[in-house]
Amino acid sequence: MIYLKPEDTTIVVSSYCIKENKDELEKPIVRPGMDVVMVGSISVGATLSLAKKYESVLRDKFSTSFVDGVFELEKVSTTNMYLKMAQDFLSSVNEKALVYEIGSEGAFAGLFETSKFMGKGIEVEIPDIPVWQEVVEVAEVFDVNPYKADGTGALIIVCNRGSDMVEYLTDEGLFASVIGTVTDNNDKIARNGDEVRYLEPTRVEELANLL
Repeated sequence: MIYLKPEDTTIVVSSYCIKENKDELEKPIVRPGMDVVMVGSISVGATLSLAKKYESVLRDKFSTSFVDGVFELEKVSTTNMYLKMAQDFLSSVNEKALVYEIGSEGAFAGLFETSKFMGKGIEVEIPDIPVWQEVVEVAEVFDVNPYKADGTGALIIVCNRGSDMVEYLTDEGLFASVIGTVTDNNDKIARNGDEVRYLEPTRVEELANLL
């Protein structure tokens, strides 16, 4: 999917459209130093899929309120509200942005695809990536890497005023964080303290043996 919002301030792309239509896509002006924002939690799609198939496992291990909370993630499993709120902010400050809808490839691969599409490097801090506690707990039960599992329901936004956008979105009750920046090289890096990880496209489906 690719489309321009009415005010022509946001270019929205998905992994599918980048892979299938990469020579036809309009690329926004992206410069080193721009912020990388993530809206919504990673791995919501994977968490819901696991919960629906293994509900009895989760109910044996966790409290009723916790498992009910996992299923409440259904309310944030699409990006419609996130897109609208981000567009409202961008329109109010007359800014443009690149917005990438994370899909089944997961957050790390989504960041890789975003960087590749921009033709610029990207550097993010793993501890700053937003993740619901329910996602963490379910991922631990099934030994799933939530950064590589289905991330449907989250956005990557590359923009100039990331901190202002996050403040606006969080004031509206959304889950968002500035997680990194665009760099002046082609490296695709995720840092966790002194540990450096080079991002790659997804090669193996994280949930292949579970679903």
